[in-house]
Amino acid sequence: MSTTNRVDVGTPSVSLSGWTTTEVGFHGFANLPTTRNEYVISPEFSCLGHQWRVLLYPGGWNNSSAGYVALNLANRSNLSINVQWGCSVRDTNCKEVAHHNSKTDYEFGAVDSVNNARCRSNFAQRSTIMDILVDGTLVIEVRMKLPSTSNKVKQFIPANPFNKNMLELFMDEETADVFFEVGGEQQKKGKRKKTKTTTTSFHAHRLVLKNNASALYEMCAGSGEEGITTVSITDVKPEIFKHMIYYTYGGKLSDEELEFNPKDIINVCDKYGVVHLKLEAEACYVKSTEITMDNMMDNLLYADSKNLALLKEAVMDYIAANKHSIIGKVSFSNVPGDMITDVLTAVARGEEQPGDDAEDESIKYNKMRVGTLRKELDDRGLTVDGSREAMIALLKEKRA
Repeated sequence: MSTTNRVDVGTPSVSLSGWTTTEVGFHGFANLPTTRNEYVISPEFSCLGHQWRVLLYPGGWNNSSAGYVALNLANRSNLSINVQWGCSVRDTNCKEVAHHNSKTDYEFGAVDSVNNARCRSNFAQRSTIMDILVDGTLVIEVRMKLPSTSNKVKQFIPANPFNKNMLELFMDEETADVFFEVGGEQQKKGKRKKTKTTTTSFHAHRLVLKNNASALYEMCAGSGEEGITTVSITDVKPEIFKHMIYYTYGGKLSDEELEFNPKDIINVCDKYGVVHLKLEAEACYVKSTEITMDNMMDNLLYADSKNLALLKEAVMDYIAANKHSIIGKVSFSNVPGDMITDVLTAVARGEEQPGDDAEDESIKYNKMRVGTLRKELDDRGLTVDGSREAMIALLKEKRA
C-alpha cells in the first residue's frame, strides 16, 4: 500500500499493490532554470530502507526531446538495491497526466557507483506540467517496490542462435561462393632478385560481405551469382585480413588482437569498408597511444588521411592543452587549412566553464565530443564513419 494519504478517482494506470510512494514537491517550478542539463535536487528521503533523492531537469537532459522535463532517481545509500520503480504527475482531478513505470527490476548501485541512478529523459512535457501546478508546486509521486518473492526459479531461455550460426559459416568451404587469395606480394631479396611470399586462402560468402564489407563485396559482385569467384589481394597481411573477415561474420576481436596492430586493422578496414571494426581499432589506438610533441603531427596527418575523427580529436585536445609550449616549436605548414575549425573547437571546449550552455544548436553540435556525435548518428541508423564536419552536417540535415 502507499504511504501517502490519497483518495483515487477512477482506476490508476498501474497497480499500487506492494508499492511505497513518496510525494516530492518542487516549489516555484515556473521559475526554475530551463537550461538543458541544469537540475534541481530534492532533499534525501527514506524508502525501502535506503536513502534516495530526485534530480529534476526542468529544461531537459542530454537525450531529452525539445520541450520535455527529465527526471532522475538516485540511490544515496552505501548498498545497492534491486527495485521496480515508477513516477507520476497528476492533475487536480487526480488523473495521471504523465507517468513512468518500469516493467522489470533494476539494480540501483551504491551511492559512489556509476549505476546508482535511473533517468527518464522524456518524463513529461513542460507545457503539460505548467497546466497542473498546485500553487506553483510540481508534485511528483515516486513509487518503489521490492522484487516479487514468488517464482524465484529463473527459467532458462536459449539465446538467439543467429550469431553462432553465422560464425559457423566463417571459412566454410562447402557453402562459400568467394575465394580470397591473400598475400603473395613481391619482396626484394638482395640487390636484384625478388621473391614472392606465400598466399593464404580464405572462403567467404557474398551475402555476408554485401552489408558488412562493402568494398570487398564490390570486388566479387560482378562475377555472377553462381560458382566460386576468386579474388587476389596482395596488399594485406593474411593475419590482418583474417581478423577483418572474422569480424564481418559477427566475431569479436580480443583486446590483445586490437592492441597488437591497430593501425594495420584501421588501414585494411578503411580500404575495404568494414566501418565498425575500423572505429573499434581507432578507439584502441587512441587509448594506447600517448600524444607527444614528437608524434602529434604524424598522428594528426594520419587521422586526416583515414577519416579518424576520434584520433584527430585526441591530437587537438593535446594541442589545446599545450598551446603555449607548441607555439614556435612545431610547424603546421603541412596541415590542411580546414583543420583550423577542429583546433578552435578544442580550445573552446577547454575554456568552457561549468554551466555554460550554447543557445544555438549548431554551436552545441560543434562542441560535441566525437563519441557523442557517433552515438547520436548510430541511434538514428546513420553512418558513423566520417570527419567531425561530415557527422555534424548529417545530424543537422536529419534534424531539419
